[in-house]
Amino acid sequence: MVTISLLSIILFSCQKEVDFVNGSGGGGGGGTTAGLLSKLVSKSGTDSSILAFGYNSSKKLITLSISDMTGEIIQQRAERNAQGIIQKVIIKSDIYQQVGLDSIITVVTSNGGRYISEVTTFDLFGFILKDSIALIYDGTGKVITEKSYTDVGIGIYEEVGKVDYTYSGNNVSTIKNYSYDASTGTYTLEESYTYDQYDNKVSPIYFGMEAFVFGSPFFISSNNPTKSTITYTGSPIENYTTTYTYNTSNKPLTATSLVQPGNTTTTATYYYQ
Repeated sequence: MVTISLLSIILFSCQKEVDFVNGSGGGGGGGTTAGLLSKLVSKSGTDSSILAFGYNSSKKLITLSISDMTGEIIQQRAERNAQGIIQKVIIKSDIYQQVGLDSIITVVTSNGGRYISEVTTFDLFGFILKDSIALIYDGTGKVITEKSYTDVGIGIYEEVGKVDYTYSGNNVSTIKNYSYDASTGTYTLEESYTYDQYDNKVSPIYFGMEAFVFGSPFFISSNNPTKSTITYTGSPIENYTTTYTYNTSNKPLTATSLVQPGNTTTTATYYYQ
């Protein structure tokens, strides 16, 4: 299975941080009003994955679905207010249905032109679980930390981890995922993503701050990554070198990534509406 994180680091990055309240953030494609990305198909050996995107009449992203060759599908649908700000994300998955859940709902809180927190509630046969995320910004309006908390049904949130971000201009440079040990008050680095080089072309879709709402923080850069690495605790470093072909709007049409070690190749095809 080609995971969303693998697909993201190889093939995607998106928009600079923007003011979504004033309508410049959210869905959109390639910095123009035309050519919104509708689908991306990724293949690695016999594995394949499809990301499909849907937009409202204002060209803002409202649906994101992920499917793989096994037929497993994860669907996200955003509910926006009259100003276009996301207030809820409804998530459906085959995994949830297996435990009797039709869907789960993430309630999104915004303030002063920024998304600041998300709370996802799980009702498992009357036992209520909650996951919460708090977004922390720097002085330029970029998200630099996501802190994650869990309430296991006792009404008290406990921190479970965080994700730290650094940037180079309008592109993300590093993403580091940490777990948190409450007994010692310490963080442990679990995995990290490093973006060493980007092209100078337009990224295929704009998420901006909404990347964090849709759970896709890889989609927050203006350009397309050409050299990147993934480091997992206890595993060899994976290196990715990606080349693209582009359409007349300077948006990717195809991407080919060489992965080392292993000398394997992942390809992707971009479809626009």
